[in-house]
Amino acid sequence: MSCTTLVRGMTRPHINLGFRYSRSVHSYLPGLGHGAGRMTPLGRKDPSDPSVQNEKLMARLKSLATGPLCDSDKLHRQIAKTTDIPELKSYEGLRLMCPSSMTLRNPLPKHEIQSKGKSNIMVGIARTCQLTRTNDFLGVLYALSRTRPKDVLVVNSCGSTRAVAGSLFAAEAARRGLRGIVIDGPVRDVDDLSTETRVYSTMVSPYAGTVQHVGEGIDVTPVICGGVEVNPGDIVFGDTDGVLVGSAKSFSICIHEAENIMSVEKQLMEGMRLGVSLHAMTNFDEHIQLRKEGQESSLEFKDLNTIKFDAEPLHMY
Repeated sequence: MSCTTLVRGMTRPHINLGFRYSRSVHSYLPGLGHGAGRMTPLGRKDPSDPSVQNEKLMARLKSLATGPLCDSDKLHRQIAKTTDIPELKSYEGLRLMCPSSMTLRNPLPKHEIQSKGKSNIMVGIARTCQLTRTNDFLGVLYALSRTRPKDVLVVNSCGSTRAVAGSLFAAEAARRGLRGIVIDGPVRDVDDLSTETRVYSTMVSPYAGTVQHVGEGIDVTPVICGGVEVNPGDIVFGDTDGVLVGSAKSFSICIHEAENIMSVEKQLMEGMRLGVSLHAMTNFDEHIQLRKEGQESSLEFKDLNTIKFDAEPLHMY
């Protein structure tokens, strides 16, 4: 039964050589879905327009999860160390916010996900907000007033221990069509947060701060959120496992392998549902033996097309 490694068995990533990316506050908005973008003579959006490309990228990301994206990121970091292909060698990578502290505060109930086809996935364009006074959230309110649909407001609260957002801000974010709010600091009103937009934070406090200092505004600088740098115009992706940040270019490189990984995992889950063990669908025994002997080996998935799945689920104990 033939085997294929996760690296060798997956298609090479498609690199868009014409991709254009800028972190300039004035130039990234048209390129990332804000504004009309380039139009053809017939009044249609130009397919080569970065705004169109990124809308398609974010639409594809909605069907993924942080796990496969992290697996793909790990793969491409390894490739970048050994490849001579400039586009792969310059891979910047995705950045994972601290998973032990950055928490989704308003996950959808499971019955809504199953019955209504909704999702806890958050994917949108980063709009950054740096507070300059501890425990004062006027800057968040100001930044929120400058946001647009499909944005994710990313806030560094300047070490605040009092809440800088709550149910009112979440409701306004949902009204504006924001994909999410991500705060390095505390929020409150957890039970009343709108489920129409995702809200992440590193802390919870029922005690609200003051509203006296406007701060730096929006998209003035990158911010540190969850231990990683977030630039204006970055893509922010989140689910119940955590939050990833990266340039649109990095996500466009990662997405192909992530989709392949998710497809393989679905096949493995289906195989186990039909009674085939996870170990039988890998080279587990051979891998264990080779590692015991000190030989190089990789845990590999077998060619699932050659595995015979039973028609009915088997209950094997």
